[in-house]
Amino acid sequence: MGARFRFVHCSDLHIGSRFKGISDADPALARRMRESVFRSFSRIVDAALEEDARFMVISGDAFDEDTVTPATRHFLVKELARFGRPCFMAKGNHDPVSSWDLSIPFPANVHVFSEEPESVDVPGLEGVEVVGASFKDWHEERNLPSLMRGSPTKFTVACLHCDLESDGSDYAYSPCSLSDMQGKGVDYWALGHIHVRQVVSTDPYVVYSGNIQGRSPKETGEKGAYLVTVEGGSVADLRFMPTQGMVWKDESFDITGKTMDVLIEEMRGCADEDTILRVRLHGSGILDGMLRKNQGSLEEYLSGALGCTVCSVVVGTSPEIDLDRRAEGSDVTAKVIQAGAALRSAGREAILEAIRENPIARKQIDFFEEMTDDELMELADRATRLLVASMEAPR
Repeated sequence: MGARFRFVHCSDLHIGSRFKGISDADPALARRMRESVFRSFSRIVDAALEEDARFMVISGDAFDEDTVTPATRHFLVKELARFGRPCFMAKGNHDPVSSWDLSIPFPANVHVFSEEPESVDVPGLEGVEVVGASFKDWHEERNLPSLMRGSPTKFTVACLHCDLESDGSDYAYSPCSLSDMQGKGVDYWALGHIHVRQVVSTDPYVVYSGNIQGRSPKETGEKGAYLVTVEGGSVADLRFMPTQGMVWKDESFDITGKTMDVLIEEMRGCADEDTILRVRLHGSGILDGMLRKNQGSLEEYLSGALGCTVCSVVVGTSPEIDLDRRAEGSDVTAKVIQAGAALRSAGREAILEAIRENPIARKQIDFFEEMTDDELMELADRATRLLVASMEAPR
């Protein structure tokens, strides 16, 4: 139990996913996304071998069961055989069925956890075990972490797919809380299901590795796996290894005082050929009119100019308007500016109350309540500018 060793924690591979929403809008991009998933997992195996990881855990959703094919199944079988060291897998909500297990079985170094909790000693590592359980079906209602137990004399890794601190909705999968993982003799909870990597706790370690390739504009940033170093029976280091083929980014740019050339040069600083970029434009300036009149062609234009994939452009800009000067008038535009300034100066609670009065916006009130005071003030300013811009555009 005191020996130094490393292992890899990954989850939510979704090998074989068809990226249906993207396929409908951009088949070529969807094809690149599918290929990037394969490349990402191959890089995980490469890194595991290079770092001399003694075993690997895959915490659910290796496949999308309804899209798995002989080719995708063979790919994972081949890569796990190439790894050649113990690999432990738990099934999640996307791959609970075992229809392929007999026809194209995993290699001998792979252990797939059954539906009931079990403990397996790691071959070649004395005093190290992996505990886990797989989903019974796609909507697992059992609190799986509450069923896990580790041996007090061993370093224990738990391999599970679950929904930690869920909101109790009808579609929570194996809902559980952090308290279900404490005092269970487990040193490292290797979790899957949440696609955002996060270290929830370090006593004990409770970690979501996230998925290995972002699937939509909501899943921005690097994706991959964690390399865990254990020494003296405790986690000594936790290092994230990015392996994704393509990165989704959501970036905002201010057009104020800029020409198109200057704006594009600024965009180039955060994009390359493997970037899928959602662009948000704000501020006021000479570019506003051109941007608004050409919104339909901006994605194609910017994709070509930047050499990446621009998936959407959100134009929230306004013309060059001197709000202070316009506020001195007596027309409707001046009154809008004056009302916006009054709301801003009224402070946080007044802005939130105005949001609650909107039947659409109040459905997302939790999102707005999490904003800082400065973010809410900026929101009020942007709302004023957008309204003024729509009123002033025909002038």
